[in-house]
Amino acid sequence: MNQIFKLKQLHLNTWLTRFGFVLALLCSIAFISKAQDDDYSDDDYGDYSDDYSDDYSNDSSDGYSDDYSEDGGDYGDYGDYGDAFGSSSRDEYVPKKIIRKPYVRFVPPYDSTRELVLYKAVVDVKDREGYEVEIDTIKFRANQWLEAEYGKNLKKYLTLDGINENAGEMEYKIVVHATFPCEIQPNEFTTIKNGNVEYDMEIRVRDGRYRYTIKNLVHVADPRPGEKEGEKTYFEYLMKSEDDVRAGDRVLIAADKKINTMMENLQKTCQTSPIEEEDDW
Repeated sequence: MNQIFKLKQLHLNTWLTRFGFVLALLCSIAFISKAQDDDYSDDDYGDYSDDYSDDYSNDSSDGYSDDYSEDGGDYGDYGDYGDAFGSSSRDEYVPKKIIRKPYVRFVPPYDSTRELVLYKAVVDVKDREGYEVEIDTIKFRANQWLEAEYGKNLKKYLTLDGINENAGEMEYKIVVHATFPCEIQPNEFTTIKNGNVEYDMEIRVRDGRYRYTIKNLVHVADPRPGEKEGEKTYFEYLMKSEDDVRAGDRVLIAADKKINTMMENLQKTCQTSPIEEEDDW
């Protein structure tokens, strides 16, 4: 009987021990769960909600509402990339347009009445004291220039040299039909010969002055293989033609330069004061 009672007591103690252990375990689990709930509610979730509320809704200076909607914020910064890559609407890169100026044709001296390319001028010739130089002196100096300009070809080119009987006063008249090489200069270091230029020149000399006229200008191209004469083109055609305008202008410019140089040399020669000769005692 006592043995049975002891056995039952042992079973009861075992059951109580297990129950106490299970109860303690359940209490521990409940305590841990509550602690975790407190941590998530008070700290993490509280901070998380504060972060979201502060960073993305309440604080307009740091949040998305300013950065992406109102001021452009970070998207505005992407505009810098737009500047670099040409995709920004604010400062879009616009390449500079190359404006080509229209070609301006060369216009030589032109007499619209006679429809001729015509070089002419009246040049006064005076001595050191400002008095008019006599006609014979000017004629002598003009002949010196002719000899220097045309050399041995002067007799071939000279068609008239004498007194002009039709003039209203004493006047010498010199007429020359001559040519000069048409030298085109693409640049200051290069000269290309492109045929010749024919022309008529007239010089009229009076007391204290002379007048020159150069007209009937014709470009004579170099003969082609098998041909004796080259193609002739009047300057009036070169001036107005729309065919190969630049090539025509190169001829006109070359002739203009040569004629102006010739007339400058003529003026210098005629204006030079004579050397005073000493009397022969």
